[in-house]
Amino acid sequence: MPSMLDMSPAPGPSTYLDPALRPEATGIAYTGAGVTRESSTGSGIQFNELQNPSDALGILAQIASNGDTAYLGNNMHQTFGQGALDYPLVRNGRMSLQRIIDLLQRYKQHYHPFFPIVPAATLDANNLSRTASQEKHLLTSILVIASRDLTEEPHIFEACSEHMRALVSALAAGGPGNVEAVEALLLLAEWTPYTSSSDAGQVGRGEEDREAWMHVGTALRIGYYLGLDRYSFAVRGDDVKDPQWQRKRLVWTACYISDRQISIRLGRAFWSRGPGPLTTLRKEDFPMLQPRAPGDEDFASIFQATLELTLLFSNVHDVLYSNPGNSMRSHLSGGYIKYIDDFRSAIYGWKSVWGTLTCSPNLKATLLMSYDYLRLYTNAFAFHATVKRALSQEQATEAQKVKRDPDVQRVFYNNVGAVGDARFIYEGLDAAKSLLGMCNTFVDPETALRYMPLRFYLYCVYSAVFLYRARSAGVLSTDEERTVTEMVQVTVTRLERSGLGSHHPGKRYSQLLKLLWDKVERKDHKRHNSMATLTNPYRPGSDMNLTTADTPGSNTNTPIAMQTSPAMPETMGDFSWTDLEAIGNFAVNGNSGLALPSSDLEWWSGFLPTDGSSFMMDSFSGLDDWSVLR
Repeated sequence: MPSMLDMSPAPGPSTYLDPALRPEATGIAYTGAGVTRESSTGSGIQFNELQNPSDALGILAQIASNGDTAYLGNNMHQTFGQGALDYPLVRNGRMSLQRIIDLLQRYKQHYHPFFPIVPAATLDANNLSRTASQEKHLLTSILVIASRDLTEEPHIFEACSEHMRALVSALAAGGPGNVEAVEALLLLAEWTPYTSSSDAGQVGRGEEDREAWMHVGTALRIGYYLGLDRYSFAVRGDDVKDPQWQRKRLVWTACYISDRQISIRLGRAFWSRGPGPLTTLRKEDFPMLQPRAPGDEDFASIFQATLELTLLFSNVHDVLYSNPGNSMRSHLSGGYIKYIDDFRSAIYGWKSVWGTLTCSPNLKATLLMSYDYLRLYTNAFAFHATVKRALSQEQATEAQKVKRDPDVQRVFYNNVGAVGDARFIYEGLDAAKSLLGMCNTFVDPETALRYMPLRFYLYCVYSAVFLYRARSAGVLSTDEERTVTEMVQVTVTRLERSGLGSHHPGKRYSQLLKLLWDKVERKDHKRHNSMATLTNPYRPGSDMNLTTADTPGSNTNTPIAMQTSPAMPETMGDFSWTDLEAIGNFAVNGNSGLALPSSDLEWWSGFLPTDGSSFMMDSFSGLDDWSVLR
């Protein structure tokens, strides 16, 4: 007598909610569509066990919608002719099918290698019908980014941009969104295409920051809602229980990278508050990025290198920059030295592992530019602390005297090598120059820089601004100043060449640096203008002939340069070296009409890549209205 198992027909796909209960697991041949358990956090999200009532509701919704009818419908979608692509921009006649295919290929060739989170199937034009129906957010974001530089066809970008804005507005209003929506928002955060093609002005002042900040924040919120944060941890059997686990882990790790990079750049708190990706994640954990054939790019190794560098960025920010009160105390006490030494060792360790990675020159350049910027970000803290301590001591000794304007030329008048943090200051300068040298030498502006994410433009801008402030503080010798000025001029030219249209980041930020460094060109360059040169006879390029002021009423022991500083207020500027809005205002308007800071400490607080006013709490604890410091 046959058993009940033999007599029972194979059940439909919506009956088995656990892969272990499927007919395949019991030896029954069954070719129907299978369904795994899914959470109500969104369509297509699997989970390991029931945890709340919404999960049960999600199962019921899955059974109702993902049965045999949906399975057959998907098959019909895939076999539907591409000539009748079901996509709004095609239906309303604003774009042709061929134009969409061209933009898809343009993105795949030029943009995708720098942030390779888009699945290969999505970039395959043969799957365009499925992509248009199931990944509308991701497809539209690709079209927006790929069309932003089509200056001769602005209507293409306008059409794509309008549709993308409508989709993002629907997401923000609680509309449905899946993993592909998170990917789409991350792409928009990295390239900020709206600002790049808007009336943002001819000079870059950080207008893209708001766009990047909002997009990455929305991506993180959707990711948390979908439960993508679970994929930070390796769980055995993920590949069985969730066929999309590879994609979800990659996307959530990319969320972490973008959030850290953008938030640190803006000096804002991180959107993601939970645990980050495991430090044990390796390239093998991202099989979607593995090379498929000999000669293919090893995106998995590049992604692992980027992740490890981002973890270092996050640690440096958390320890040195995240707490203004601790930062001020650390400045004055010198307690940061141990931390910077430890971070430098970790950064060198990263370089020893990934510095020899074999990949295309453009991708190698992005890794090394990120590495140099991390060096600059770390060592700039010591530069600022040195200035802070020097001015603090000076104010303490002159407490009974009338308040002076900032006298920054006295900070390094005894030679940079004489200060306690000389090694950090020298390395910060070296990092800034190395980054600009990488951009000037190894990155082609028309074929590479033009298509890179926004952060690589800003790395160049930050480095040039830091060198400008270092020059104004008297750190550079005459020869060094000349070399740095020429280097920045080359960077400006290459940024300008990378831009297509007047609103491209390359064009706008080249104008910013040009205006800023034009202030140097307008100065009367005399050899006595650099304090480092006058007071350091052992430094190459220094002037050995020190002269003193010999005029009535003057101190005969004071060098002339002590009375004539290259760091006058109009040249110095009261801005943080990463505050793009303040840098832009100073470059265009100088200090005209702006009140000068009330103290040297407030003046120099701008060296930190955060809101400088918050660092003055210890010095102005008696004030009730903090707005006066902003």
